[in-house]
Formats: sequence, C-alpha cells, structure tokens
Amino acid sequence: MFYIESRPELGFIPAESQAFLKGYSLENLRDLELMPLLTDSDKNGYFFDESITLLFDMIYNGRVAPRANLTGKKLFSISPLRSHLFDPSRTPILNGVKIRNHVWQEIIQSLSLSRPKKGKGRGRISYANLGINQLGAVYEALLSYKGFIAKETLYEVKKAGSNPTELENAYFVTESQLGEYTEDERVFDGDAIRRYKTGSFIYRLAGRDREKSASYYTPEVLTKSLVKYALKELLDIDEDGNIGKNADEIIHLTVCEPAMGSAAFLNEAINQLSEAYLHQKQLESKEKIPHDRYIEELQKVKMHIADNNVYGVDLNPTAVELAEISLWLNALSGSFVPWFGFQLENGNSLIGARREVYETHMLRAKKKSLLWYEDTPKRLYPKSLWLAKKREPKTAIQAKFDMFEKPKQQKFDFEDSKSAGRKKDTQVYHFLVGDKAMANYTDKVVKALKKEKIEQADSHL
Repeated sequence: MFYIESRPELGFIPAESQAFLKGYSLENLRDLELMPLLTDSDKNGYFFDESITLLFDMIYNGRVAPRANLTGKKLFSISPLRSHLFDPSRTPILNGVKIRNHVWQEIIQSLSLSRPKKGKGRGRISYANLGINQLGAVYEALLSYKGFIAKETLYEVKKAGSNPTELENAYFVTESQLGEYTEDERVFDGDAIRRYKTGSFIYRLAGRDREKSASYYTPEVLTKSLVKYALKELLDIDEDGNIGKNADEIIHLTVCEPAMGSAAFLNEAINQLSEAYLHQKQLESKEKIPHDRYIEELQKVKMHIADNNVYGVDLNPTAVELAEISLWLNALSGSFVPWFGFQLENGNSLIGARREVYETHMLRAKKKSLLWYEDTPKRLYPKSLWLAKKREPKTAIQAKFDMFEKPKQQKFDFEDSKSAGRKKDTQVYHFLVGDKAMANYTDKVVKALKKEKIEQADSHL
C-alpha cells in the first residue's frame, strides 16, 4: 500500500480525491507516526487498527461511487483487488485480533522511517522508487522465519558455549529429550530454562528449512543478464541490437518459470519483452510515442503480457502469493486488476503431472538396453480424445478443440478405458519410477552405508 499510494500516476488509487487521501489512505496514518500518545485512550485505542482494516477491505472488495452525489462532494471508486494478500478468509486468526494504537504506531514507524542514528534524526523512507528487488528482499526475509504452534511443551536448547539471540536459529526439544542436553546446552531465562507451553506460538529463524527448499532471492544483476541473453536468441537480436521478430510475434510469446520464487525472472522477462514490443511497434508504425506518455504505454503492455502470457510454479506457497502481488505491482496500470489464479500455481514442477507410463516388464529387465530409463515413457490420452482420434476425417488437434467447445458432452477419463487409460496390472506412471541417476548406487561408500536398503531396492527391480 505504501508503494501504490506513492505512485498515483499508475492510476490504482483515486489520487484526485481528497476524501480518500485525508480519510482512508495509509499515507494519512504516516502523518501520525511520531505524534505523542499521551492519554491511556490514545495508547490503547484502536483508531489505527480500524483505519487499516477499513482500507484493506476497500482494496479487496473495492468501492463503487453512487451515481447521484447529493452532497456535491467528489466521490471516488476503487477496483477490487482479489489478491490472497488482502483476502480476509486466509487470515482467520488475525481477523480476531485488534492491535492497539501504540503498537500500530511502532509498526508504521519501522516501515516509514529510517533507523535512528546517533546525533541524527529519522528520515522518511520514500516508496516511490520501490522495485522488484526490494520485494525480493521481503520474500527472502519472510522465508527466513517460520512460525508454528507447540503441540506439546517444548524447551529451547543451543550449542554449548554459544549465546544465541531471538534473531538466530533456534532448536527445541521435548521434556523427554531434555535430559540428553547439558546445562551449557540449555537456554535460560534467569534461573529457569526457557519453556514454551502447549499451544504457544513460536516464531524464529528457520535457516535450515530455507536451505532445504532453496528459497533464495535472485539479484537483479543476474535476472537482467540471463533474460537478456535468453531473449537475444528468442527474438533473433543481432550484434547491432536489431530485433528479428515483429511486434505482434513478441506480444504473443509465452513465458513459464518452473521455480519462480517471488517472480524475479518473470518480472524481468515482462520488462524486457514490453520494451522490445514498443520498440518494434514504433518502427513498424513509424510513429513515436511522446516522452510524457511512454511510461503509461509501457505499463499497459506490461499488464497485457503479465495477464495473458506469463505462467509460474513454485513449491513454496508463500512464494506464489508474493509472486502474485509482485507481478501486479510491476505491471500496475490504471484500475485493471488481473487474476493470476490459473497462471501461478503451488506445486512441484520437477515431478510434473503428465499422463505417461512405463511397462512393468521394463522395470524387471535383465538387459540394460531394455530397462525403462533407456526408453521414453508412453503418452496416455483422455478417453474422449483417444476415441476422437479414431474417427475420420478429424485430426487429434481438431478433436482436442472439440472437447473444449463441448465440455458437457466430452469426459476426461484416464482410468476406465483399457485402450486410452493406464493398464493397472502392466503399466506404472513415469513419476513413480526413478531416473537412472537416482538409482545409481555404484559407489562403494554408499553401498556400505545402506547395503540392506540397496539390496531391497534392487530386488524390486
């Protein structure tokens, strides 16, 4: 919201409405960030909380100005932003919490002002130049910490000789495990060991989990370089910078990122493709976009590409939510709000969901040349498509289009047809079978470590 309100030229908020700016905006609350809260009602009231709750509701559900304005005042409208970030159904616990004024004031100060330095005041942070890099840093910080509710009483332990703070990695054990740790390996609050009762919420650094999921933000210098040279081949760009593809070909290119994170590569692809499109369009039409309109036109192209041509998958659900909001912020253009529900998905792109099978006799083959990994899995088609392929003169492609045109008459069924579906006794899906490199246990050290397991795996093959 800080970013949106600092960029009124993008056209999402009603920047011309004084009623919105003075009555509902987050910027209005920033003016109260250093105001002394003197009385008990000032400190423990809920003015900040009610104002922010109302603002977020306006953003998520939108506001439509009535046709008739009997007061004579200029009314405003806001298009609904159906983003997970503002969806109240996704924050049921938070919805029941009311945060007091003095706490909200500290939060807004931390987001609005620079850190205090000795002999210097706190400067106001400008969000007008916030970019995707900063959002990537937010993404990295969010993934660095993990919250969970203790299912049983937990005790905090540490490495002997260390003195970790609450911003460092934390380790927790149950009461039955506590006896395995010495006094120097336990964390104390005064004379008592630090204990978290059942039901306590624990929020601490989760560095090891982050390393396992490979959740690291890609810096801008890398995204720019990789996208630049990928598009150089795709757009047939020569050494002089001339683009081989025309503008219409560029605007219809599809981009997919199978491990998108917070969409750093997707956003960079959108940026470079949009600039390439406008460059070619101006050359082809022999018309020059006025300088004062170029940013507006660029944002329109970015929004079109983001809304129609961009797809992404990530294993981390937090990444998908942040990708959604970062794509929208990067391509923000007027009141139009895209919906990325079918474009950005939480899933494992390494496994995939293709309907392909191996024959079970290939898994037990004695000759290497007959083993499954030496061949390509067999593609299965939906029963309706398989039947359509048998009919003449329609081609498989034509039949595929027919299926989408008549969804009620066509039924996808992968299992009930012996010809079109998987044969359960003799076929196995490709994603259930290991790759050659996944089962290559020829190393003597590995064999010694897991001898029984490897022999068991070999017996199944």
